[in-house]
Amino acid sequence: MIRWGICIILLSMVTACYRTPVTGVRMHVEGLMENDSAVSVITRDSVYTAYLDETKSAVLTLDCRREADYAVFRYHGVSVPVYIEPGKNLEIFLKIENWEMEVRFAGDGAPKNEYLNNKTLREFYPDYKTDEAGIVQSLKAWEMKLSGILDSMHFESSFTDKEKKRIHYLVYAYLPNYPSYQKYQLQKQGYEASGEFYSLLSRLIPEEEGLMDMPEYQTALLNLVRAFGLRGLQEQDEWKYLKKQMEYIDRQVRSQMIKDFLMDKITTRYVEKKGTDHLEEIVRFYHDNVKAPEKKQKFDDLCRKWVKLVKGQPSPVFTCRDIGGKEVCLTDLAGRFVYIDIWATWCRPCRAEQPCLEQLIRKYEGENIVFVSISTDRDRNIWEKFVKTEQLKGVQLYGGKGNSFIEAFVVRNIPRFILLDRTGKIIEADMTRPSDPRTIEVLDSLISL
Repeated sequence: MIRWGICIILLSMVTACYRTPVTGVRMHVEGLMENDSAVSVITRDSVYTAYLDETKSAVLTLDCRREADYAVFRYHGVSVPVYIEPGKNLEIFLKIENWEMEVRFAGDGAPKNEYLNNKTLREFYPDYKTDEAGIVQSLKAWEMKLSGILDSMHFESSFTDKEKKRIHYLVYAYLPNYPSYQKYQLQKQGYEASGEFYSLLSRLIPEEEGLMDMPEYQTALLNLVRAFGLRGLQEQDEWKYLKKQMEYIDRQVRSQMIKDFLMDKITTRYVEKKGTDHLEEIVRFYHDNVKAPEKKQKFDDLCRKWVKLVKGQPSPVFTCRDIGGKEVCLTDLAGRFVYIDIWATWCRPCRAEQPCLEQLIRKYEGENIVFVSISTDRDRNIWEKFVKTEQLKGVQLYGGKGNSFIEAFVVRNIPRFILLDRTGKIIEADMTRPSDPRTIEVLDSLISL
């Protein structure tokens, strides 16, 4: 029995001919993910986000492109591909239990969306345990099967032609992952794919600027670069892996648009995770290759933030309220080491760390260390109820979304842990988790000082 569901209604709104076509999106959410209030519709040129109110409802208004286009509805970790056609109504009904998804559609736009969410399109996973010829053959067969399903629907050619391109890259985005699987999952020491394999990759995933708005093509491109970054690399070294990817983009990618996209994606992801590690060389590669001003500005801003977060720098300060509504500032904790947990009630990995965090709090009771948890929940009431029900220990603070302290520390994923010294200076901007044995080693070394 499915216990909870989402109902989304996309309604095309009648507008005057001189106005931009808009689509209204109405969402109703109940059940398992009620602690997460953010819902989004992602089109090729915009991300629309709303937050569920007390009735678990939200409304979005989309300024749609004049032509029909792909989009994604996203709630928590659930993504539903949709095809929005101006002038056509669409209803989406999504049910989930234990991360199993069931979706159905109604309205004028239902046929294409039923097709896009056909389980057959999602049930394939390649057999990476086979040889090179086997993996290629299985993907070819899968592409033919999906194309046959599409042809049987008898959609208009404008959609069918576009969809066959999407199918191609949906399928062949798997192929660049083959060497990585052989090396790491199957643990084949010294494995290296053949030269013919890499030549085939380049032919199957060519540079096509006209497809740069297609997520499946973007994924295929990124996987292609990762495959060439892995080529000849025997040890698992994240910096060497990134450097080889950057060198490949620098030497092999001809399209400036594609070069901008790839270099920005791989370097931004690394800097967000590793901070200032090899930052000078990364910045040089980035500026030698990326020409898009908006991307450069965003990347440079990210780098400037991380430069301020190196060990020994003064920490950005926070001012948050505790469970009783009392204002607590970082300066109030001066004279003690501060271990900070950035988390949310809806975050499963965050909650999985809480028993280990509780153990740390008990272990260091009476020592010169304070444990601070800052919640990113949008709804304070949900956070407050959870803290009281679970009887969470340590200093429990409500930060909410968009908190300046959280932004200053470039928190893109949670949980995130931060360690400060007794004067409020940074020891680790990306500290190990409570469950990591290295955390106790670091904390023990601090209290022995």
